Amino acid sequence: MKIAKVEAIALRGKGEQGVYGEPYGLVARITTDNGIVGYGETDSMPAVAKAVIEAPYLDEQMSGLACLLIGQDPTDTEALWRRMARGTLNYSRDGVTLQAMAALDIALWDIKGKSEGRPVYELLGGARRKLMRVYATHPLGRTLEETARAAGRLRDQGFSAVKFGWYPLGPDLEQDVAIVRTLRQAIGDDVDLLIDGGLAWDADGAIERSRRFQPFRLFWLEEPLPPYDIPAYARLTAAVETPIAAGELASSTAELTRLLDEAGVDIIQIDISRVGLTQAMAFAKRAAARFVPCVNHTYSLDINLAASLHFIAAIERTSLFEYQMTPNVIRDALVRNPPRVKDGMIAVPEEPGLGIEVDPSALQLFAAE
Repeated sequence: MKIAKVEAIALRGKGEQGVYGEPYGLVARITTDNGIVGYGETDSMPAVAKAVIEAPYLDEQMSGLACLLIGQDPTDTEALWRRMARGTLNYSRDGVTLQAMAALDIALWDIKGKSEGRPVYELLGGARRKLMRVYATHPLGRTLEETARAAGRLRDQGFSAVKFGWYPLGPDLEQDVAIVRTLRQAIGDDVDLLIDGGLAWDADGAIERSRRFQPFRLFWLEEPLPPYDIPAYARLTAAVETPIAAGELASSTAELTRLLDEAGVDIIQIDISRVGLTQAMAFAKRAAARFVPCVNHTYSLDINLAASLHFIAAIERTSLFEYQMTPNVIRDALVRNPPRVKDGMIAVPEEPGLGIEVDPSALQLFAAE
């Protein structure tokens, strides 16, 4: 079996993802010479990731990704990751290139599972768990009343953990405290509360807020600081009792390792659509040796959701599973059998590969071209 075709399909939808603008996406589709089709995605700038995949071959260290995969055995995922890394060595070793590689890597694991008739989690070493407790991610409202209503709806839907964050958190300490107080009051004492700082503060601001948030018993405080500010994260984690989570913006194991070893982050968030399954599994073993759990970051589409389920099912140490409640018309249409939450829990797919069926008509409908 050889790779016959590699496609990068940029997507754009109408409407809004809450306060986050129009939905978007980049789906990778890989087809083998015997007709097996694998799908992946990346949460990146679609046009740029597409260009990285479709760029021509110049030399062994300066190549587009599709050129490196055509004609290769799709089941040798680790060798293909190394091949893509070497083929892009002279123009990028981080950021969008790794994110584009992640989309292709997910599609390769999908093919590998389908070719063997096995779910991906079995190929990753088997399931340590097949049912995960979910936390629902939802944008903050424009007012405290709107935020309270949204939080109450999630509680009533049966979620045992919820996460809110980003704007209007940030500029005003007392407003930030009022937002977190409102959320705790809306969900009651029995639901876990997670806050996403949305990169809003410096170390002093995050330390002060963490201490002011103490009465509201946060499950974790997520990404309160700018990426790469490792010294600030180290100050924060040493100064506060609230667990600190970070890592969703990382695309390399080098950055994730700095968060683990230098910053002392308590929970490492991994976005499979930015990191890829091959890298993520290797890093999760390193984190487990330090007794640090890895959790998923899943903001984008349900291909990433499915890949994240297989990842979380297989790794040694984890915590909660993120489930996105932000509206997205592409997400709603793309997968015919998306994994869904029931009674606050979500199950790993059991069908071969990623276990999902992508609707080609949805790809056509939302194709950015």
